Amino acid sequence: MTAVKDACRQAVLKEKPRLAEAMYFCELNTPIDSLSKMYGVVSRRRARVLKEGMHEGSALFTVHAYLHVSESFGFTDELRKETSGAASALLALSQFEAVFCDILTGDPFCVK
Repeated sequence: MTAVKDACRQAVLKEKPRLAEAMYFCELNTPIDSLSKMYGVVSRRRARVLKEGMHEGSALFTVHAYLHVSESFGFTDELRKETSGAASALLALSQFEAVFCDILTGDPFCVK
């Protein structure tokens, strides 16, 4: 049993393991007058905006972004509070991304 455990450990370490963080794909819809407040919430939550644009035939603005799952707790509540209920969010698990770290800490699993 220990031989198998050691072989598995060596195989994993040979491939340079990295920490990964889950990401949500986030679709936000808001009227134009609440857009700046919505962007404030998104920026505080370390979200990465992918695409933004207007809905044809309506006054809604749509923003697509990636949001870290760890930053998503309370996100919709904060979004509704800041925009007085005008904005809505749709979150769907999308992907995993490598966690970047400070190279000065000497972390052996740091992505360079």
